This record gives sequence, C-alpha cells and structure tokens, in this order.
Amino acid sequence: MAKTVHVIPRNGQWAVKREGVSSACVFSTQREAIASAKVIAKGETSGQLVVHGRNGQVREHDTYGMPPIQDPPGKKSAKIEKAVAKITRDRLGADPLPPRG
Repeated sequence: MAKTVHVIPRNGQWAVKREGVSSACVFSTQREAIASAKVIAKGETSGQLVVHGRNGQVREHDTYGMPPIQDPPGKKSAKIEKAVAKITRDRLGADPLPPRG
C-alpha cells in the first residue's frame, strides 16, 4: 500500500509527517524536510510526497513506484482546494493559516 509523506509548517519549522503515524520529524528549513521526506517516500514499495507551503496549499507533489498523480478533468474549484487543504492541515497537526487582512 502506498504511503503518503507530507512536509508541513509547524511552530515556525517544517515537519515531515507520514499518514497513519502519530510522530513527525521536525527540521529548521523546508529544504531539509523535503530531502528527508523524499528518502522516506522512496524507501517504501510505493509512496508519494506532498509539500505544503506556509499557506497550506499543496506546493508540489511527486510519486515513487506508482503512476503519477493526475488532476481530474475539468476546472479546479478554489473552494474545494481550500477545504481539502484545511482538512489535511487539521489531520496532520500543521500550523493554522494566518488570518487574512
């Protein structure tokens, strides 16, 4: 089964969090976190890497040992993307989004 590894902001640092695992590794830079997450994702039989920006949006993603992630046909909905980003951040314990204004 594919394992998804997320890089998320947490308390001013960057956490590498595997889905289904409660602990996370924390790094001072996003670059370090991404490098670690790639090693973890590539070490699985199949896996994917999802990098979130400070705003919670998915900044980049990659797959290893499985077909690439494809966007569904048709237009993307900004509301759906925002809702999915919020749910993902909540589940992974990422920092909340800063208030707009």
